[in-house]
Amino acid sequence: MNLLELIFTVCAIGNADMCQDKHIAVEQRASLMSCMMQAQPTMAQWVAENPEWRIVRWHCDYSANRRQKV
Repeated sequence: MNLLELIFTVCAIGNADMCQDKHIAVEQRASLMSCMMQAQPTMAQWVAENPEWRIVRWHCDYSANRRQKV
């Protein structure tokens, strides 16, 4: 299934070399524009729940475009 995802890279606050990508599925019928509009509050909630990490970049894309399959 080709889902729209919010993809963001987070790095540990105590170790800037320790980074990882996070993928959060967005509503199945959402457009890229609606994903981008939902991104800020979604990432703010994620950071509030994970204060030891900081977001360094983000974008919206379809799961079929992933370089590395989960």
